Amino acid sequence: MATTRIHGVAESCSFPHNIYVYPMKPLNHDDSKRLFMKRTFSHEDDCPLELKEISDDILRKCDGLPLAIVNIASLLATKRPSKEEWEVVHKSIGSTLEQDHEFGVVKNILFLSYYDLPYYLKVCLLDLSIFPEDYQIDRLRLIRRWMAEGLIIEQQGRSMEDTGESYISELINKNMIQPVGIDYSGRPRACRVHDIMLDLIVSLSTKENFATVLGSQKLTLAHKIRRLSIHGNCEERKLWQGIDGLRHTRSFSVFGDAKKIPSLSNFQVLRVLDLENFTNLVDGDIGDIGYLIHLRYISFSNISKIPRQIGKLQHLQTLDLRWTTVRELPGTVVQLRLLVRLFLPYGVELPHGIDSMVSLQELSRFCVARNSPEVLLQLGNLSKLKVLGVDWESNGDFNDEASSKKYFVSSLRKLGERNLQSLYISACVPCSLDFLADSWLPPPLHLQKFSSIGDRRTCLSRLPKWIPSLSELTCLQIVVEQLSLEDMEALKSLPTLLYLNYTKECSLETLTISSGGFQRLEEFDFGAFSGGPGPIFEAGAMPRIEKLHFPFTVHDMTYAYVSGCDFGINHLSSLKGLWIIIDCFSARIWEVEAAEAAIRKSAALLPNHPIPKIYRMGERAMVKEDDD
Repeated sequence: MATTRIHGVAESCSFPHNIYVYPMKPLNHDDSKRLFMKRTFSHEDDCPLELKEISDDILRKCDGLPLAIVNIASLLATKRPSKEEWEVVHKSIGSTLEQDHEFGVVKNILFLSYYDLPYYLKVCLLDLSIFPEDYQIDRLRLIRRWMAEGLIIEQQGRSMEDTGESYISELINKNMIQPVGIDYSGRPRACRVHDIMLDLIVSLSTKENFATVLGSQKLTLAHKIRRLSIHGNCEERKLWQGIDGLRHTRSFSVFGDAKKIPSLSNFQVLRVLDLENFTNLVDGDIGDIGYLIHLRYISFSNISKIPRQIGKLQHLQTLDLRWTTVRELPGTVVQLRLLVRLFLPYGVELPHGIDSMVSLQELSRFCVARNSPEVLLQLGNLSKLKVLGVDWESNGDFNDEASSKKYFVSSLRKLGERNLQSLYISACVPCSLDFLADSWLPPPLHLQKFSSIGDRRTCLSRLPKWIPSLSELTCLQIVVEQLSLEDMEALKSLPTLLYLNYTKECSLETLTISSGGFQRLEEFDFGAFSGGPGPIFEAGAMPRIEKLHFPFTVHDMTYAYVSGCDFGINHLSSLKGLWIIIDCFSARIWEVEAAEAAIRKSAALLPNHPIPKIYRMGERAMVKEDDD
């Protein structure tokens, strides 16, 4: 048996039988406590009552990390078993890397891991020092920041985004950061840094003058501030007066309720301006944005207006306005010819000439109703556009809905013939998307993700004819009124489909998934607005499915079905996660319990032994035994 912190080494050791790689997980609370108490007192029963609460506080800091638990427990074993002594240790955990040699073992091992990293990963890891403790860092946000600062090394034949993704994977595999929320593609939605690891990173970052973090405490500012991050409330107005070091700053970030930030005109070489989490940001704070001619990345919150000077930022690559209340962009925004990503809040009106932004690859929350026919047609001229997110509303905002549909579909046809890979359509009010069902021809053959989500009455009456022809489709989220057997057979034949989220308006008939299809599907999320008996999986169906979500109504099932049927879950040998919602309306308690027992029994027999997460809905509407 070989043990390693590096996932790639583990795979090499077990090649070609990668199923024998066992990823270690953090200890749960009970196991953490047993390890901690054994190291400190030899037995949990020997722990004084007054130390039990502080013990739990310290364990929360360790976050299930055996190395941290063992070393902190060893330190406490040398202290007097008093609450005062332990409180001192608990409070000093965040600063011991600079002060307390008794944490030498933890420090040395973590240092060893850090110095073993290649240079490009070291600088990316140090960049995480700007984020607050326990902060969940969005994966794509992090990669875009790294790209803007030039921390990602360009590799021939590979996009910068893909290289950034590999950096994230390497740091996770080396246990330097922790993934949060794995999606169907195996990528984390976000990541976080363990508290003890963050202390190390901040210590190294400060020592090397990589980044400067300002909190409520006083801090001596470096002569040259390369990266500045403000946490919490810095309300001293004189703090920024006479600071010469800001002219060397490459990134500026704010987290929390800072009362005062320096004038943007002080930042002469700034590349990253990340004010997404600055809760007190106002329009006046960004009045000098035109001076920041080196900016590559901007993320704002709260503001309601973008200055016309935005057009001067000729190197800007990312403009993220999702957390603002902006409703109109100035005409100068079309001068941003190097802009790659534009993220908008709801209901933004774009200026005429958006097709001048020739580098644009991603546009989110494009509101069809708020934009003119000219802009709708210019959308189709964005030849590099890969990702398009659309807000579709039919609540009276359209001046001419029929014309808007015509121009929008015309642009979709052009985009589909070029580089469009992802299309997301959302709506908050009832509307029909049937205008897309037959009109998108020729089909977008390079489309990899299609999502139409929103209100339960925001749906298609049937499956669009062009979807079965999408040979590169990996993700499909769709709401339809009815799905025929022919439609299901067509979906089964999609060769690259990994994730299917399918919801239908009415589900009175059983959905049967037969063998011979969905050969690569890994996650299936089935929904029905009007209830129903749930799906049935025949032998050989979905051979690679790992995650399954579905609802069912107990009252729609016969006695034999309730007591003996497990929906064919026993046929899903690759299943690792199972989430089920039981609609208890008009059902008896024994029916609900029998259905739950059948599901758990079947899941327990599977190779991965998934533990079903079963949720009851409408328990108050169940039939009581005395009502029979």
